[in-house]
Amino acid sequence: MKKSIICTLIVIFILIAFSATVTIEWLYETFGHLSMDEIIFHLKVPMEGTNTDILVTFAKQCILKVIVPTAIISFILIYPMIKNLKMFKNKVHTAEARQTTILSLTISIIILLVSVTRIMILTDIKQYIANQIDKSNFIEEEYVKPEQVELEFPEKKRNLIYIFLESMEATYYSVEDGGLSEADLIPEISKLAKQNISFSDTEKLGGAYTLYGTTWTVGAMSAQTAGVPLKLSIDVNALGEYSTFLGGAYSIGEVLEKEGYHNFLLLGSDATFGGRKNLFEQHGNYEIWDFKSAMDEHKITEKIWWGYTDELLFNYAKEKLLDLSKQEEPFNFTMLTADTHFQDGYLCEDCPNKWDEQYKNVISCSSKRVGEFINWIKKQKFYKDTTIVIVGDHLTMQSHFFDLEDGQDYNKKVVNVIINSAIQATNTKNRLYSTMDLYPTTLAALGVNIKGNKLALGTNLFSDEQTLLEKHGLEYVNNELMKTSKFYDNNILVSN
Repeated sequence: MKKSIICTLIVIFILIAFSATVTIEWLYETFGHLSMDEIIFHLKVPMEGTNTDILVTFAKQCILKVIVPTAIISFILIYPMIKNLKMFKNKVHTAEARQTTILSLTISIIILLVSVTRIMILTDIKQYIANQIDKSNFIEEEYVKPEQVELEFPEKKRNLIYIFLESMEATYYSVEDGGLSEADLIPEISKLAKQNISFSDTEKLGGAYTLYGTTWTVGAMSAQTAGVPLKLSIDVNALGEYSTFLGGAYSIGEVLEKEGYHNFLLLGSDATFGGRKNLFEQHGNYEIWDFKSAMDEHKITEKIWWGYTDELLFNYAKEKLLDLSKQEEPFNFTMLTADTHFQDGYLCEDCPNKWDEQYKNVISCSSKRVGEFINWIKKQKFYKDTTIVIVGDHLTMQSHFFDLEDGQDYNKKVVNVIINSAIQATNTKNRLYSTMDLYPTTLAALGVNIKGNKLALGTNLFSDEQTLLEKHGLEYVNNELMKTSKFYDNNILVSN
């Protein structure tokens, strides 16, 4: 093998080793523990609309950590080979020169193997590979096809306002109310939870568990709107050419569209990011108004944070709701906040600044905006015929925020509040449930009678039916969802 090729291989091996290790360490330090499903998903789908601040942070913190050691070690390994170049040409001491070359190449391979071992330790890649081999019939046995379930809507159909709150955990409640914060970070939301319907896993305020495949935004949206996790097969063609998104799923958007609803999605970032646009356009024909729409309509002139701030988001929400309320058909208005996204969130000028950490102030500001928004809705004519659902999309990815102490018995969940429900809840405490259960529960809150009280993998929490977590236990369900399901791959991930 030519020396130039060997030198190139040495540099490539070392560059890959440091790039991979530094990137994975940065991801886990910045975002907390990410599942391989989430990492692989974002490698497969469009990344348009990514917050450039994150990319800048990565560049500042990681590029030198890769370039400097790669350059130094490559030089140390390659220099002796270059030094012996004449020996090769003159066929003098060729054995010694070859030994030097082999040694340098071997060291670079060892460095690469050490990097692979480090990544295996940091990530759940071994478990992911094992799960691809280990098959499960759990989803097939428990899945109830929503399109085949008899749904009876009330004569007077209610509007739905569904608010996804970025990274809104129940841990933000005070310890007294069931959270982990010494003082309540989200007093407006906790007040709404106490005054309205909020399903809890304890006697205090609690929330919904986020299971495997539902722990990032589009996975969370898939869970809450379609009652399924977002799991990608190791098969690179599992999503086809990205022409369909969960082609076999049947979501609340499709249910409501069939009943004559106008579906609308509002978000302050680029809807293309992470496949959100495909999810909502293909499952309910949602009219989408995002950062690009705001730019096109000259509502904004520059990108801030992920697009535009929640302050503007709630202002636009009021405008859109007033327009929708003038139409004859009922509406399903869904929105997603973004200011509480990691790292540290985005703190607007009008946000309170009472805590010692910016992220806490951002969380409190989000609660304040929600409280103000709900108060505004209650003053509108359409409120009496409208049900409001407020839910955290997933747990925070802010690294080391509210880390549990050794031996501390607490399971993190996302908040949930249902306001102005068409029916009353008889059992809201000590319910073990996941975000997938919110799909049928939301329809029930609209006054829809669901035969069997189950849709997809979700159970109507207004009913006495056991959820999957109550029936099988949290650990068992999570483990089964991690495994490969041919039924899911062939009937939900893609249309059969």
